[in-house]
Amino acid sequence: MIHGPCGTLNPNSPCMREGVCTKQYPKEFREKTEENINGYPMYQRKYTESVRVGRHDLNNRWVVPYNPWLSKKFNAPINVEVCASIKSVKYLYKYVYKGHDAASIRFENENTLDHDEILAFLDGRYVSAPEAMWRLNEFNLSEKSHTVVRLAVHLPDQQAIVYQNGQEEEAVARAATRQTTLTAWFQLNKNDQDSHNYLYTDIPHYYTFNKSAMK
Repeated sequence: MIHGPCGTLNPNSPCMREGVCTKQYPKEFREKTEENINGYPMYQRKYTESVRVGRHDLNNRWVVPYNPWLSKKFNAPINVEVCASIKSVKYLYKYVYKGHDAASIRFENENTLDHDEILAFLDGRYVSAPEAMWRLNEFNLSEKSHTVVRLAVHLPDQQAIVYQNGQEEEAVARAATRQTTLTAWFQLNKNDQDSHNYLYTDIPHYYTFNKSAMK
């Protein structure tokens, strides 16, 4: 699996941004794999002689990380990366919940001069057999085990406010008329006798805080 090529060999490659490859190719030769705190590991890349790939002579610096067994098993180009940082959680969930594969397709007749792009545009969707079975059986696509609600804790008239420079007075006046979860809880206890049975930390189990109405 070879990246690109890009850079000086192909400045018009899709990975190029302002003359630089966004995937940082070609990589540097390395004797051993080194951990990179803020990104992917810097993999071992032993020095190799250049070989002819298409119209260019490329070496190990252009090879995309892959697993030979997976590529042979599925007969497909599959790149493999090591996720070893805290960002791996976001990386994995992004792919799990990004949704189905989709393609934008446009049909047009080269002999037609009066081309209506809107009418010729087709939004296509592909649903694989496993996904179709899952949806036909009405299985859950996602699950949420619990909800975390942040409850404000502050002294009287010392709630946190956000303001821009030069608008401090407006922000203070606005905060004076807006309830926090804590002040709204006090107001709830005045108006609802049933709320006396619950502690402040238990309120989210029985009541919902309306952020737009601030109550």
